[in-house]
Amino acid sequence: MTSAPSAHDALVSRLLTAIDDRDWPLLADLVTADIRYDRPGYPTITGVHELLYFYHHTRIIADGKHQLERVLTGDEQGFCWGTFEGVSKSGLPLNETFADWYEFTGNRVSRRRSFFFRPAI
Repeated sequence: MTSAPSAHDALVSRLLTAIDDRDWPLLADLVTADIRYDRPGYPTITGVHELLYFYHHTRIIADGKHQLERVLTGDEQGFCWGTFEGVSKSGLPLNETFADWYEFTGNRVSRRRSFFFRPAI
């Protein structure tokens, strides 16, 4: 028997969809103003302004989509994993397995840490 997705399960899914859709206003609404994002190969991103700058200017991905395999969340933390398929800004195909850990403050993401199997995206 499977249970209905929690509000935090839906939050994780919406966050990744906002990133895939490049819906930056929605992304900003889904995170706290002091969001902290740790991602391999980059300095820690702190605050919603740095996060949006990263997605606008720094991230090497031109287009792509996250496919979630599983989302597990509780009241304060969550975890998900899946694959990302897309294309880089230089035109190279991207296909990565990823995992993310989250902390939640209310109904927003306050911390995210991404894990990849190699330093690629």
